[in-house]
Amino acid sequence: MTKTPETITRIEVLRLVIPLEHPVRLGPMPIRERAYVALRLELDGGAVGYAYGYDRGMPLFEIAVEAARRYLGHPLAHKARLRHESLGPTPAPRATMVRGVSLCDIALWDAEAQVRGLPLHAMLGTLRDRIELMPVIGYGMSPQVAAEQGAALAQRGFRTIKLMIDGSDFAFDRDVVRALKSALPEGVRFGLDAHWSWRRAQDALPWCRLAEETGALFLEDPVAPTDWRIAAELRRHTEVPVCLGEDAIDLAALRDMAEGADILRLDAAASGGIGYVLDGLALARVYGKAVIPHVFASLHQHLGFADQAVSRIEAILPELGADPIESFLTQPIRIEAGMLVAPETPGTGLALDWEAMQSFISRREVLIL
Repeated sequence: MTKTPETITRIEVLRLVIPLEHPVRLGPMPIRERAYVALRLELDGGAVGYAYGYDRGMPLFEIAVEAARRYLGHPLAHKARLRHESLGPTPAPRATMVRGVSLCDIALWDAEAQVRGLPLHAMLGTLRDRIELMPVIGYGMSPQVAAEQGAALAQRGFRTIKLMIDGSDFAFDRDVVRALKSALPEGVRFGLDAHWSWRRAQDALPWCRLAEETGALFLEDPVAPTDWRIAAELRRHTEVPVCLGEDAIDLAALRDMAEGADILRLDAAASGGIGYVLDGLALARVYGKAVIPHVFASLHQHLGFADQAVSRIEAILPELGADPIESFLTQPIRIEAGMLVAPETPGTGLALDWEAMQSFISRREVLIL
């Protein structure tokens, strides 16, 4: 294969373990550190693209390295083909490979944006330069903490807040949700994230009634992503919109989840890269579903600036300290009065200060053509 300035000639993959400055709790579970896999891809002409994703207890480092081997030596022009072929020739490896391929695809889009000298949203076609930002709360929750954090965020101009609930202690969740509701001024709403807490529709119903009573904007992930039929059953018994999708392994899985959801969650780092989320947005438009991308606000904000199907962008704000890799981003998100402002810098917004992360590396692999 002839090498050109747009040939992928070097890919570096890191596994990072970054301690939280102040450990947090999610329900009964303490979180003291976050593990990530970060990837840097270089074209022969000098353009560099970045991506990163959550380790999630998987062998993501090994998966990303294998995906990188399948990308190395190919030209930028093969971006769409690489995303499909690198998953593997048969169905068996695809569910395993998807998160590694996702990182390679994101980094390649980032490199392409550098080549073009455009931010990703401009490559996709900018429709607006501001979109609502939805901050996440739920770490170390109590009724008092929920009320204090919710009121403070509302005062800063945020109009929607996502609360991560326990999902196993209804009385506790009821007190927390009601406290948050009482603290929010008129016009500020909240959604609930259950983190796959239930296995049967009837188990979720008390929380659905709570969500209805308090006017929750949505109930996210009541069940595991593979239980989308149970989510569809639940929808028939509640007026609260259901959110699913952040762990879809491909477009077919997202299509199934659309039957059990009112709002789709898209995650470029988990489900197939930028190419996947563009397909997911098209699917959402066909089925009349709203979209809220899953975290990674620096990246996913570009979808919101370029597609009206995206209603808002989710973010774990820096002051929570629960997503420490974001402190190494060279292009932090810009927030004004609760809204994200479209960046003008070329790329996807995921460029990392590679040198500053060196002390957190637990594994490294460098592939060179």
